[in-house]
Amino acid sequence: MNLVPKRFFFTQGTGIHEKDMRAFEEAMRDAGIDICNLIKTSSVIPAGCKLISQEEGMKSIKPGQITFAIIAQSQTNEPGQLIAAGIGMAQPEDDNEYGYMTEVEEAIGRTKEDVSQDVEEMAIENLATLWGIKKDAEEILKKGKKNYTLKNKKVKVDSWVETAKGHEDRLYTVVLVCAILLLD
Repeated sequence: MNLVPKRFFFTQGTGIHEKDMRAFEEAMRDAGIDICNLIKTSSVIPAGCKLISQEEGMKSIKPGQITFAIIAQSQTNEPGQLIAAGIGMAQPEDDNEYGYMTEVEEAIGRTKEDVSQDVEEMAIENLATLWGIKKDAEEILKKGKKNYTLKNKKVKVDSWVETAKGHEDRLYTVVLVCAILLLD
């Protein structure tokens, strides 16, 4: 049986609660995926897999569904502590080429911009090294640019990052970013 996703979408959320698992559940609820049974996967984007909107993707999710996802999360119960989680994507335009997502989890004290740049750099570097390009991502990635050409192949780069500060009453704060993979 081949379980190859055909479509995917991103979602993110933040949850706060006195118990860490309930804070995670609240983050899932905020992201709109609390009805899913998530299975964490690694982060290859299959060839031809289409990025769709969260709204469109949510129409394909049913309560209790086993749902494969690339997951990034961070949590704290330190008042005022900045936490971040993010996923970056480098996806070739050519439907015959596969791409990559990369995650940053348990990021403490890092800004949204910092994590965004980090995950985008890692994703494009994974693709570049796959194609034999001998450059670091810092040499390839330009701030704010989302479309690239590498080895005469068009590539879209993007990121999704969630940040929050720890609750002042030492409640658990969880940030969550997921790429939900749809098999239909």
